[in-house]
Amino acid sequence: MTPDRRPPGPHRGARALLALATAGALALLTAGPAAAHVLIETVEPRGDGTSRLTFTFDHGCDGEPTDALRVTLPAGVEALDAGQPAGWTAEVTDDAVAWAGEPVPDGERAAFTLDVRVTGEPGQAFVFPAVQECPSGASYAWTDTDPAGARPAPTFVATAASLSPAGPRDAGEGLGPEGEQASRAPAG
Repeated sequence: MTPDRRPPGPHRGARALLALATAGALALLTAGPAAAHVLIETVEPRGDGTSRLTFTFDHGCDGEPTDALRVTLPAGVEALDAGQPAGWTAEVTDDAVAWAGEPVPDGERAAFTLDVRVTGEPGQAFVFPAVQECPSGASYAWTDTDPAGARPAPTFVATAASLSPAGPRDAGEGLGPEGEQASRAPAG
C-alpha cells in the first residue's frame, strides 16, 4: 500500500485554519486582561495563618511610567509586612498599603508583595481597590468590585489554606467556660 500523497482536502485545511485562529484569539483574550490592570497574581499560604499576596502590573498611564501604587485593605485583611521592588518604599497603615519609588516604565512588569492575615470564610471574595499613579499626576483607579467592570479591583477568593484559623491570636485572650470571651478585668 502506498502512502496517500494527495494535498489536504478543503475540510482539513479549513479545520486547521479555524483551530489556529481560535488559538490566537484565546491567547489574545487571556493576555489582554492580565496586561490591562493591577491584579493579584498569586496568593501563597504560609502555613502559619498568614498568606503572601503578589500584586502586579505591566503598564503605566497612557505610555507614562508608574511611580506609586496604593491598595486599600478590605475588612478581614490585616497587613503584616510589605515587600517592594528595588528603589521603592512601602508604608503600611491599618487600612491601606502605599508603595512609591523609581518610575517603572510603561510595558515593564512590577511585582509588590504583601504579607497578610485574612479572616473570613472559604469561598469569600476579598476585593482590594487600587490606585496606580504616574509622574504627571495621571492615575488609574482599579476599584470596580465587578470583575467584568471597566476597571476591576484586584481580587482573590479565599481558601481554607489562605485564611487565618478562627480563634484568639493573643495568648492572654481566651474563652471562658461557657464559650464567651474571657474578661481582662483585674481581679479585685
